[in-house]
Amino acid sequence: MNTLILNRDFKHPDDGWYMVESKGNHPNRAAGVVQVIDDEATQSIVNRFNADAAAGKLRHGHEMLIDHEHFSDQPDQETRAYGWLQGLQNRDDGIYGQIRWTATGKAAVDGGDYRFFSTEYSPEDLKIVNDGKTKSVRPLALAGLTLTNMNNNRGQKPITNREDPAPPNLADADALAANQQKKDNQEKMKNIALKLGLAAEASEEAILAGVTKLQNRETELAPVAAENTTLKTRLASLDGEQVDGLLETHGVKDPKIINRLKPVLTVLKNREERVAALVDFGFTLPVAGSLNRVLNRGTGNLKPGEGDETVQTERAIRIANRASAIIKETPTISLATAYHMAAKENK
Repeated sequence: MNTLILNRDFKHPDDGWYMVESKGNHPNRAAGVVQVIDDEATQSIVNRFNADAAAGKLRHGHEMLIDHEHFSDQPDQETRAYGWLQGLQNRDDGIYGQIRWTATGKAAVDGGDYRFFSTEYSPEDLKIVNDGKTKSVRPLALAGLTLTNMNNNRGQKPITNREDPAPPNLADADALAANQQKKDNQEKMKNIALKLGLAAEASEEAILAGVTKLQNRETELAPVAAENTTLKTRLASLDGEQVDGLLETHGVKDPKIINRLKPVLTVLKNREERVAALVDFGFTLPVAGSLNRVLNRGTGNLKPGEGDETVQTERAIRIANRASAIIKETPTISLATAYHMAAKENK
């Protein structure tokens, strides 16, 4: 299958002549070839184009359409002209073209929207140089020209920057870099000063003193942090012991129910809240001095069936399961709140 070669990597000048192709061997992956742009190629391309332009034999008569991104060869894309190529010139470094820009093209080039050309070569205008594993071909005639920023062939001058910039002064560059580094360091010192609660213009000595103060404070707080950890551990142990006592006092003996209730009771603030939660769950204290029959859970003044251990166990399990479901439905809700809600639903 013959593939149209689309080159995308060429640069342009400002004197009315723009570089449209640079000399060299340019691999084109899309076409699977290496394009050889040498003296023979450039001479043939320039001579044939100028002859056809003079005779009005180009596709558009005496000028060649310059589109963008090779759109004119795609039936579903626009064919708007960005410019018209009027003539070619052969130079030592490649091919240059004389272009008449349209309003669209001039705006795109002046604004920097497009900075490179891409040439097109038809298969019938390619001369095989080397028919090896990677075929080398020499283009002999220009088939099309387009604007692009993704050019393939390297070495072209940009459209809006024909003159090569003057070589940088290394001494000036070093001075600029040193000055920029100094400014960056000053900005960092200002940020550090502000973080330390100092004025942005604080001296280096003041900043170092602030850092030293922070380091000393960290050393002073280390024993306090350790003591705080110890107190938290002791408090957690006391809370656990209190919960164990309350569970026993309220007659909760089933290990399965204890394992479900203990995490809920532990996170509550104090003993009063824990007792209230146990009552919500149906585990009331025996009434002192009453003649009520004392059951395994609660007192004799319960609703029919509530004193049965199996019934109470099942209710506690239902509450725990419902609490888990509530937490899944509303992840932001606390475990204790979920158990309270579940207990009210399972009275």
